[in-house]
Amino acid sequence: MELVKVGERTYYIKNATNIGVYKIDDSNVYLIDTGNDKDAGKKILKIIAEQGWNVKGVINTHSNADHIGGNKVIQDRTNCTILANYIEKTFTEFPILESSFLYGGYPFKDIRNKFLLAKESVVMPIQNNLPSGLEYFTLKGHFFDMCRNKNK
Repeated sequence: MELVKVGERTYYIKNATNIGVYKIDDSNVYLIDTGNDKDAGKKILKIIAEQGWNVKGVINTHSNADHIGGNKVIQDRTNCTILANYIEKTFTEFPILESSFLYGGYPFKDIRNKFLLAKESVVMPIQNNLPSGLEYFTLKGHFFDMCRNKNK
């Protein structure tokens, strides 16, 4: 993983699923997604700490496990806020729903794995909770209530 600067306050961390980083001030950042698992979350925290930054929050674009897999470890270690849009909030709080949705019922053991079943995290609605300077719009299609940063 490597941190890449792309704007005055914006960065991304190169990963199989890239992680957005938005600086809200000199020492605090919001992450856009958290990678696929706790190991990705730990690596993200290491990169953020190397910059002298603190994770203030996470904005999840959608609830697929490869985008929310690092949420739990990051939230547990930083006590950060996690934001998600409508249905994505529910799927992030109850990750069993994703594999249940794909399977059509309670998922059998082989599909209850880290690729489809992230660890649950506590999520607030994205509406009215974004840091100053960020906006989003819904991007339904790939998943129910996927969202994207308007400023990108």
